[in-house]
Amino acid sequence: MLRFLDPSTQRGPTMGKIMKGGKVVILLSGRFAGRKGIIVKSNDEGTTDRPYGHCLVAGIDRYPRQVRKGMSKKKIARRTRMKPFVRVVNLNHMMPTRYTVDIGFEKEKVNKETIKNPVKRRKAKLHVKQALEERYDACLFHIDEFSTEVIQAQI
Repeated sequence: MLRFLDPSTQRGPTMGKIMKGGKVVILLSGRFAGRKGIIVKSNDEGTTDRPYGHCLVAGIDRYPRQVRKGMSKKKIARRTRMKPFVRVVNLNHMMPTRYTVDIGFEKEKVNKETIKNPVKRRKAKLHVKQALEERYDACLFHIDEFSTEVIQAQI
């Protein structure tokens, strides 16, 4: 009988760390249940004020709406806005996905200390909103650029 025990803990083999920074998660409970978020900082062991595993999550509360080809630039700008949230969430209340995102949130602007202060929390949300919208607009521009190339190739 083969046993794969870790000699230091006398337990079975340990799992790798799943909840890392940049991982896309779906929140399962609370005000933002069903919303997607990105882990900014993970704390698997817990701290003195939160003695359970938790993560700082930045995500999208209100998603951008659908955009059509015939819409004006003003209407497109209005429909592509999104509303962010920044929250500390228990690990049991989120489900990891297989996706990771390389959006780099500035650690001094988005951390656990800044979301305790209402003024700094507002600035952190604004930073998250700018980063998410910038990434979304880059994808939109890429799609528009691709569609014009296809149309020109057909002509």
